[in-house]
Amino acid sequence: MDRRIFTSSLLVTSLLGACSTSAERRLEGRVFDIPKANDISDNDVPFFLPALNPNDGFSFYLNPKATLPQRNLVHVASRQRLCARAAGTEALVNSTVCATRPISWRDRPLRKVSDGAFWTYDLPAEAGQKSPPSLVSCSAMGGGSRPGLCMTSLPYDDLVVTVHSRDNQIGSLQALYDQSIARLRTWKR
Repeated sequence: MDRRIFTSSLLVTSLLGACSTSAERRLEGRVFDIPKANDISDNDVPFFLPALNPNDGFSFYLNPKATLPQRNLVHVASRQRLCARAAGTEALVNSTVCATRPISWRDRPLRKVSDGAFWTYDLPAEAGQKSPPSLVSCSAMGGGSRPGLCMTSLPYDDLVVTVHSRDNQIGSLQALYDQSIARLRTWKR
């Protein structure tokens, strides 16, 4: 009799888990319940990229109801792990999230520096800086008639939030970042 009750409860538990409306993501001691509509599964990695390590973070769609080309992808990573990998390189994150001093980026003008196929949006140089930090990096989409794809990595406590957007959304960067952080706060257990 007890065996049937145990088997039944195990079956119910597994069925409820399969019907879950969220995906549990763990990073740096935090647990996030990402709604299935927003979650980008670890299994959704293109065949030409290596499988993701859950310790490297997770990704979600900021606006999952938008058409695929209009969706904003957000990646959340460990600041410590990201900065350790970037140390000693010319990685963009070394002048932003891994800098010894936090950068001031809100409400500051950005200057586009382009070579045609790739470009950045740089902050104004501060006194004593050799070159201004690049806040956003972009690349062209074939043909040049569509806005380029851009990404920016910014700190959120001990995490790094990388917002992927289009070039025509740079003016909304603060709003995209704030929406991303608001979602993470809502989803945090």
